[in-house]
Amino acid sequence: MALSVGRYEIISELGRGAMGLVYKAKDPTIGRVVALKTMRMDAHGVDTEDMLARFKNEAQAVGLLNHPNIVTIYDAGEQDTTFYIAMEYIEGTTLHQLLAQKRVLATEEVIQFARQICAGLDYAQSFGIVHRDVKPANIMITSNGTVKIMDFGIAKTGGSVTSTGQVLGTPNYMSPEQVKGKQLDGRSDLFSFGVCLYEMLTGEKPFVGQNVTTIIYKIVNETPTSPRDLDVTIHPGLSAVVIKALDKSPDDRYQTGAELVRDLENYKSLVPKLGLTMPMSAGTAAQSEETLVLPSKVTGSAVRAPAPGPALVAKAPVALLKPAPAVKTKNHKGIFMAAIAAVLVLGLVAGFIYYRQRIQAQQVEEAQRRQQQQQAANVQVTKPSDTGTNEVVQEKPDQKPDPKPDQKKAKGPRSPIGVSSHQGELRFASQPDGAKVEVDGWSEPSWLTPFRASNLASGEHTVVFAKEGYDRETRTVTVTAGKSDIVSAQLKPAVSRIDVNSTPQNAAIWIDGRDTGKTTPAQIVVEKGVHKVAVRKPGFKDEIASPSLAEGQIYSFAPTLTFQQTGFWRHLLGGESIPEGKGVLLVRTRPEGATIILDGQEAPKKTDVRWALAPGTYDVVLKMDGFKTVHRTAQVEQGQVKSVDEILEKQGP
Repeated sequence: MALSVGRYEIISELGRGAMGLVYKAKDPTIGRVVALKTMRMDAHGVDTEDMLARFKNEAQAVGLLNHPNIVTIYDAGEQDTTFYIAMEYIEGTTLHQLLAQKRVLATEEVIQFARQICAGLDYAQSFGIVHRDVKPANIMITSNGTVKIMDFGIAKTGGSVTSTGQVLGTPNYMSPEQVKGKQLDGRSDLFSFGVCLYEMLTGEKPFVGQNVTTIIYKIVNETPTSPRDLDVTIHPGLSAVVIKALDKSPDDRYQTGAELVRDLENYKSLVPKLGLTMPMSAGTAAQSEETLVLPSKVTGSAVRAPAPGPALVAKAPVALLKPAPAVKTKNHKGIFMAAIAAVLVLGLVAGFIYYRQRIQAQQVEEAQRRQQQQQAANVQVTKPSDTGTNEVVQEKPDQKPDPKPDQKKAKGPRSPIGVSSHQGELRFASQPDGAKVEVDGWSEPSWLTPFRASNLASGEHTVVFAKEGYDRETRTVTVTAGKSDIVSAQLKPAVSRIDVNSTPQNAAIWIDGRDTGKTTPAQIVVEKGVHKVAVRKPGFKDEIASPSLAEGQIYSFAPTLTFQQTGFWRHLLGGESIPEGKGVLLVRTRPEGATIILDGQEAPKKTDVRWALAPGTYDVVLKMDGFKTVHRTAQVEQGQVKSVDEILEKQGP
């Protein structure tokens, strides 16, 4: 007999979480496959009643949410003291698994993930829900690139569900206020996501240590090494965004996910923050990413490294104290460094002299060669004359006629490497490695990233990175005599893409019969070949296209949706049809009850509302106490419905 929980038939075990087993199961009523999360009664180190409270809290918290970037809860129940939650079954890979494979992600991929994660966190925050365990293992990425935030088991909805003094979370990703047991809001989740950003860009965690106490001390007291200091190819603006997301003070870091994403998308124009670097500690060990229950609240001054037992190390433990003032010593290191610098300068001078002598010798050899050729050419040749006698003629090379222009051979690219008095060096790198490099149209078999090219003539050069399956990247670089510079490229996969938009927007996008989880406008990456694209919005007719895409091709689909009158939508929109010569403006907000100012006049009703209006352009202002004012422009067209849908953003303190 097949194992079942409630009405759900167990198919297989998916894994074991912090609070219970997770199964792949089937709902026989409607045939839907779900992920079934059950209560694990033998959880070690956590009080059963407290765990049950957190388990139920997840069902209640996520059950309130309906967002494409948050896992959907279908059902919750209890059977024979077993509690379960039936949720959306997602096929994909976690961000934790993706980082284990790639270590670091491309900047555009990081921004794409950040847009979706921050949108989900902002949406949860609009309901007063704080996740409190944002980490790569709780972020699922589907095959089409959709991100889903999972595991709201310790989410907070305004009141704590933990025992007195307990602090929940995964140490490496907890915010300073979280480890101190203070009141939390959405800014704590954004700090945890900042840790994820740091890891996606550098392949390293910003706060590491040999034990939990060390990690907590660093979270509370130490500023992490700037991402750019770990990898010089990371843009300084991007590095500054990550450091701001990891600010110790919630008031000084990003207040909303939308604000963080805005800076990420414009990182190239940001002024980089300076003085934010700190050397990483040596000898750190890999940390577990399990969600833990810490025994008590902590403060920055009270955190110390615990003494390890004799089974761990033989040496006496060293407490993690704040750094003491440095003791002045003789500057032996400075003298040593000065000596090395002097040796390097002498080496450069000697090299320069050597190259000048070599060039002069080559010039002398060239002059001698030309003189010998001239002497050999000016020889006396006896030729028969017209009179029948022999005539002595002097033949010279310059007497030969120049070939016609169409007879001259086209010159190919010349090697940029040679011997000259002004030379420099370039170091080439790419993500991923193995890209072929061309400099001024010239390449050699060994020019595959990473590598360095010396003896390059100073001045401007055109550099091209090429790798099969990726778009070509072109750079114009300047070589400086006597210097070594780095040239790097982030290669973009040469994938096909469908850009989908619609009028009105916020329509669901389906690709090949499957819901992508995205709404218009959006960009969908697909494989080459024929695809079926459908744009769907309640109350409107579906719009469908079937493009055939080659590798790297971009297809744009932006239909104008046609309003479809059905009984349900006629009732919802408050009328049988759109009045003759009119259009419809539908204004909705989350939360509801926002004041609407239309073309400077306050409307008699608050959101959500519907108007039949004359075609034209309208200025829409949405106001609500405690939330930021929203300004929108709506274009109402005859016979069409224009939707203005907004999630209002809370004002900062």
